[in-house]
Formats: sequence, C-alpha cells, structure tokens
Amino acid sequence: MSREWTIGGDFVVRHAGMPFDWLEALGAPDGPLAAARGLLDAEDALRTAAGAGFGRLARAVEACEPERLPSVPAPLRAAADRWRGAAHRYRDLYEDADADATKELRVVLERPQVAEAVLLSNPDAYRNMLRPLLTADGPLNSRRRRARRQLYTYVQRFCAKNETVSFFGPMAYGTLAEAETATATRTGTETGTQNNGSADGATSLRTDLPRRRKVFLSHWAGRALARAVARDGALLPDLVFHRAHPGDPDGAPPALPDGTAPELVRAAGAAYGRLGADGATLRGLVGATGLPARELARGLRLLLTARAADVRLGGGPYDLEPLRTLRGQLAELPPSGARARWLERIDGLEACRAGLEAGPLDGGPGTRAERIAALEAAFTAATGESARRAAGATYADRAVFYEEGASPFALRVGTAAARHWHERLRAVLEVCVAHGAATQRAAADAVRAALGDTGPLSLTAYAARAAEAFPAPGSAFAVPYAPTYPVGDAAAGLARLGAAARRVTGDRYALVDLCVKASGAAELEGAALVVARVHHHLLVPGWLGTMHSGPRPFGADAERWVAEQDGRLVGFDFGRRNKGYYRFPGREVALRPGSWADAERAPWRPEDMTVIVGPGTEGPACDGQVAGDGRAAEDRDADRRAVGGGARAEVRMSGPAGEPVSAYLPLNDFVKYAPFAALSHPQVAHPAFVPGDGEPADGGTVSQEAASRSTASEGVISEVPEVAVDGVVLQRARWTLDTGRLGLPAPHARFLELRRIARRTGQRFLFCRSPRERKPYLVDLASPLAADLVAHVARDAERLTAEAMSPGPDELWLRDAEGRRYTCELRMQIVGREVTG
Repeated sequence: MSREWTIGGDFVVRHAGMPFDWLEALGAPDGPLAAARGLLDAEDALRTAAGAGFGRLARAVEACEPERLPSVPAPLRAAADRWRGAAHRYRDLYEDADADATKELRVVLERPQVAEAVLLSNPDAYRNMLRPLLTADGPLNSRRRRARRQLYTYVQRFCAKNETVSFFGPMAYGTLAEAETATATRTGTETGTQNNGSADGATSLRTDLPRRRKVFLSHWAGRALARAVARDGALLPDLVFHRAHPGDPDGAPPALPDGTAPELVRAAGAAYGRLGADGATLRGLVGATGLPARELARGLRLLLTARAADVRLGGGPYDLEPLRTLRGQLAELPPSGARARWLERIDGLEACRAGLEAGPLDGGPGTRAERIAALEAAFTAATGESARRAAGATYADRAVFYEEGASPFALRVGTAAARHWHERLRAVLEVCVAHGAATQRAAADAVRAALGDTGPLSLTAYAARAAEAFPAPGSAFAVPYAPTYPVGDAAAGLARLGAAARRVTGDRYALVDLCVKASGAAELEGAALVVARVHHHLLVPGWLGTMHSGPRPFGADAERWVAEQDGRLVGFDFGRRNKGYYRFPGREVALRPGSWADAERAPWRPEDMTVIVGPGTEGPACDGQVAGDGRAAEDRDADRRAVGGGARAEVRMSGPAGEPVSAYLPLNDFVKYAPFAALSHPQVAHPAFVPGDGEPADGGTVSQEAASRSTASEGVISEVPEVAVDGVVLQRARWTLDTGRLGLPAPHARFLELRRIARRTGQRFLFCRSPRERKPYLVDLASPLAADLVAHVARDAERLTAEAMSPGPDELWLRDAEGRRYTCELRMQIVGREVTG
C-alpha cells in the first residue's frame, strides 16, 4: 500500500511584516564581541588551571565581577590576572555597547510603521513606554530598562515572527503554476497578467501588490453591543426570539432550574412552543398566549439562560460585519425613540471603524491613535463596557477592533519546484503518518483507561465524562501522551516509522509549514527544505483567507477533498475564537451554544451523536493498525510500538442514523486533547526526537545524565542535533538551557551568558520557549537588548527550550524590491490519497 501526496494549488505565505535586517542590525559591534571572546578564552584557561578548585572562583567568574575574585595560589596568578584584565576590558566596552543599543533601538522605534505597530498591539505600551523612551535623556533607570526590553520584544516579533495581524503581519498567498493553469483551462481565463510576465511553469515572486487593510469590530465587542441593545426595555417588545437549535422545531422545552415558579415554567413552555421557524416577538407572544407580558419576558429570559432560545441580534458566531447586521435588524423594528438612538450609536461606531480602515497607510501613529480613541469612546458610550480586555495586553483580540492587512508579496511556484517539493516531502509525511497513528493510539488508550468500556454514550455525555478525567485543552507545545523518540537512535527510529507507515491504510491530510533555504525566489527549485511544523488540519475557508482575491475560492482544495469523503468526516464546530474562525466545508456538529443563525447550515447537535469506548482487536491492517505479516515477532512489535498497532483501545463515533464518522478538529488545542483526538480522522503528526531514552520534548524532567553535562562554561543542559528525513529537516537542532545565570542582576553578566551559549551552540539566533509561554521569542545572542529579554523569559523557569533559527539569516529568500530579507514559511495543504496495486 502507498499514498500519493498532493500539495494544494493555493497556500498561505506567512511572513514577518518588517525586514529581518532591522533586527539583525541591533547586535553589538565587533569590539564588545571580541572582548567577550577574549574573556571566555581567559575563563576557560582559568578553569583548566584551577581544576577541582575552580568552584570557589565560579561565582565571581559567572557574574563577571573581577573585584570579587578570591585570592589564588601562585601557580594560578597568571591565569587569574589574565581573566581580571579581560573582565575589566569587556565590562568597559559593554557599557558603551549597551548605551549604543538603546540608541539603535530608538532609530528603529522612530520608524512610523514600527510605532504604529506598537500602537495597534498595545496602545498603553505606545503611550507609556515608546513615547517616553524616545524622549528620555541620560542613562537607563530600571523603569526605562523595562520599557526598552518590552519594546525590543515587539521589534523581534515584528521582524522575525510569522504571525498574521495587520500590516505588520500581513496576509500573503501563493499558488502552484499547475493549479493556476488548470483553473484557467476550466474557466477559459488568462493568467499571464497575474504572473508578473513569467512563462508557464516558472517560479516568480511579486513584490508590488497594493497594500490594503480591513478593520473589523472584534467578535467579543459585537456580542457586547448586541447585549446592550437587548437590555433596552423600550425595544424588548419587538425583538425577535428564536429557538437556539432551529433544526429542531418540535423538541420539548428545556428543563428549568428546580424551584422555578410554576407561572414562569408555564410562560417559558408557552413561549418555547411558539418560537417557530420565523421566531416570535414578545408582543406577538402576548397576543398568541394571553399571558401577561411580564411573565413571558421572564420566561424568555429563562430560555435564554438555558441556551434554548436566542434573540435575533447580530449574525451569529461567524458574522464578520456585526455593525451592519445589527443596523439592518434594528431598521426592521417599528419606529421609536429607542430605535433611533441605537441606529445613531451604531452609525457612529461604523463611521469610526470606516475611518480607521480608510485612513492613509502613512498617516502616522498619531492620527491612528486619535481614531482608535474615538472608536473606543463610542463603544464604551454605547455599551457601558471597557473597550479593552486583559488590560490592553498584546494581541488584537484584546481590543475593540482588529485589523488585517494585504501583503505586497505573491508567490507563484513553478512546475519544477513543485515537483521537487512533492518528491522530497513524501518520506517526511509518511513518518508523520506513522507517528500520528501512534499518537492517536495513545490517546484512545488514555481515554479507555480513564473512562473504561462505556457502551453507547451521546457525544454530550462523552465530553462531560472526559472533562472530569482530563485537563482542559490548552496551548502546550507538546502533546503529553504522544510517544517521543531518542535522538541517539534517530536513524533506526525513522526507519521503523517509515516501514510501519507502509502498512497503514487510508487517506490522510495535513497542513505543513514549509521553510525553504535560498537566497532568492529564483533559487527555490532544488533548495534545501525545513518542515517547521506538521498540523492535522485542512486549509478550510476561514480568517486566513481574509485578503485572498485569487481566481479560485480560498479553501477550494479542502472543499473538494472533503466532498470525496462522502459524509464520513464531520467538522466539530467549537465556535469562533476571537478573530479566528474556520468553516468546515461539510456537515458540522455544534459543540458551542446554539444560535438563531444556525438555520442556514443546520448543524448536528452533540446529543444526536453516539460514542462507544471499548477494546479493539488485532486484525487486518486498517487506519492506524499494523497487520501480522509473518515477520519476526520483535519486528512486528517494533512496528506496533511505532504506529499503534496490535490489540488496541477503540473510540468510535456514529451519526444520528448510526453511520460511522470521524471528526475534523479545526483548533490545534483540540487536536491534542486526548478525548477528541481519539475521535478524529487518522492523524498526521510531527514527531519529537529528544535526548536520553525518550524524555519530553517540552516540559517534564531532564535526566540526571543530561543534567550532569551542564558546566559553568556552557549553560546548556542537553543538546539534540538536527534530524532529517531524505535530506529534509524534520526537527531543527535544539538545546535545553540552564536558566540559572540568564537572570543575573548585572546586564553585562547576562550578556556574557548569551555569549557562552553562542559559543556552545555555534548560533547567533535561537528561538527560545519557556514552559510558561505560549509563543517562542527570537533571541539574538549578539545583542545586549536580548540579554534583558531572555532574563524576562527565563524568570521562574528552570530551563528554556532553544531551537536554531533555520533557515538562517543568509537563507531568507523572501526579499522586497529593496533587497531586504523577511522570515517566512509556506502553510500548504497536503493530502495523501491511498493508491492500491
């Protein structure tokens, strides 16, 4: 059995919104770096000369405090004097380098686009940190140093993180030339004008697309506005109420809390029974039932609290234009003073939103700040709620609005480059198929161990029981139950996974974040590849397509593949996560509160789904299972361990008519959550190679053997070299860093520790992740600014996980018309279809 892997015709080019050159320029000059090298050489010489007696010198050496170095015996004096002299030279040069770093950072922060990006990320940081730092004179005090560290954190994000937000994380897209040609053939259109004049089959990069922005009212803000309208008693009689599950018009009324007054139970039941397909108003319910308006209003409130009813305000969880929707709904109400007031408020909010969107791209942060303040004031006046959540912390979902921007880049991948990627990625994807099967097997085993053999349960009951037994899904980088593989036996482990994958049947899907090492777009063909991450997702229609305007609808490949599954795959609809949303192009199961807007797509309810947890049997090869094939028992056992075969726990799900189905999970948190992972379509997952005999990739404990390798000169607990499959990097080189000295009080000592790590790793840039942080930080081991950043990241953490920046600075192929470099990755949908014979 084999699979034929196909890259989707359209993909997302995720790239940083600002040039990497700006960040790289913030490194220290050669003088301090040379002084640090000299000091570390002197430190090594002193350690060698002192031998076992170095321990009494270590504190002064690590803290770079020559005045505190204890007296030494005569044989060590030459080495100690050399170290003292090197330490004094280094500290003197470091002081100047630290002051220069502040000046260079100010140059970057004074760029209008950087200042505006800080403003949009966190208006308080712009007002309380950026402006004071730009105008302050004299040496840094503790407050300004904290501001400098925070602002440098923003710069590393803008220049090195492939995020998607506003103009500093714009949306760019790419296409395969083959898919472009196929679309033109089907539609009879020409594609030459979109290829920047390139010949058919050639790779080309556009750098001149118009920069556009779209501004949206945040999802949470739209819901707050709808609640405010619903609270207006003058509008209540004419608001339209619906059942929260429009596809179930004949369902019994919900159970109400014990102790509910009989007249309210009667009113709720009467109201629920008359909420037909078109809904009903309170005024109409009074006329239809003859019950008092006060009782019916309280009954409707009970139905809303029980999530059995919904008021027709807003457009449901996936409405991107809540102001427009809400205005249209209010305009349908009978004329009144309350209606007029709300229409005026909404028009004012829309004018503020449109002003932000239509403002000039080079209007400067001052102009934007005024418009943001106007929008926030209008929102608070309308709703009585704050216009910022989480004290205005970083990321757009904390604000009353969010913005998306169009990138000037567009990539067209030629036939030869696409063929090269297809050929080189096949082996990596098969390894991920085998690891995904093993991970899913572990998830099913964990569920059965926790729940036992359940017999038939509704999906609602299954989720409730699982919630009691498993921690809530979160944003942890690693999957806690997934197997890991010792890097010392990586070649054999990869061979076993590859062999096991050949005995796994069935189609697979994945999103791959692909990085290409090249000096320019023309060199993409044949270039070295790095698979940064493999996600168990499809490129379905959703927020990543906000700025897409290509000839094919965004998500067309996913829609076509889902249709091929003929209803065997259903999407779990968890609702919208702030600005993020995904619409599965097939039947969905609503694992969120119902909405009147569901009538359009009529999702299944979890109560209608059946889940059974029980034992499996060893039989013919199937999804995630290895068949007996007459080989040696130890070989079969190795494959079963690799792919999750043999006798196994099974978690099966069926639809309302008893048809077997598997789940599509749109959110990464739930892909890792064992109870849902066990129900999902057979997974394709990224394996982790770790030191020792299979220690956790992130989190968990580090073996004593690995810890013993840490020395005062290294600051590195363990190292995992790069892992490649058929020449494609599957896992970048990684290090576990000792945080003990990263937080030393003196800035010069912290920077010296970065130089120790640079010497040990051979890297200048490392992506560092703390167990407490969701996202990694790019740490420049040659920058005094990064010494403060990494001390902040390492606080209260025993260790950090560091990963090499790969592609490196000289391998960043995405370049603008001025030749400036940008970090990027290609988020591509890849589907494996089973081929028999």
